[in-house]
Amino acid sequence: MICRLTGRVASVREQAALVEVGGLCYEALVPASSLPDLERLVGEEVTLFTIQYFEGNPTGTHMVPRMIGFLRETDREFFNTFTKVKGISIRKALRAMAVPPHQLAAAIEHGDERLLSTLPEIGKKTAQQVIHDLRGKVVRFLIETAAPTPVHEMTDAQKVALEILVQWGDKRADAQRWITAAVENEKALTKPEDIVRAAYRAKHGAT
Repeated sequence: MICRLTGRVASVREQAALVEVGGLCYEALVPASSLPDLERLVGEEVTLFTIQYFEGNPTGTHMVPRMIGFLRETDREFFNTFTKVKGISIRKALRAMAVPPHQLAAAIEHGDERLLSTLPEIGKKTAQQVIHDLRGKVVRFLIETAAPTPVHEMTDAQKVALEILVQWGDKRADAQRWITAAVENEKALTKPEDIVRAAYRAKHGAT
């Protein structure tokens, strides 16, 4: 099971992004609200938080493997919650997520049936079902998460520092962000241990 994919965004299609990783090119279906960000990041290296599934008729013989990609881990968590609603299939959920999850969560918590019913694939009856099933369960998604940024190519020393931070319990995406900020502020950093210290200064907002 591939749960995370880091590579260069080669191109963006109507409902998917093509990501190149080590000579391979993966097609990842993405939520509609992520398309503008991905188009902006074409040519850059990004991390997608992924889900794999098989598409087709379970009683048939032709099942196609698919991958779904999210720019934020919380977006993937929201998607998993959203697709628990009766009548919300995977494809329908991806099209319905035409606005960011924090806006969808706000509409659900406020019982905003009108807004939900204007989304692709969501009519009045489905909007009512979504509110009924998820109200009170999506509060944690109300806070907007930061926009994704490209993952720039790291030096060997920076990669070692990254692995040290991950081994110490920090999330990889957070550690990458701190290291990027650290080396931008102190371009002379070349040793992993110095980069680690600078990354923690960046983490705590120290200069």
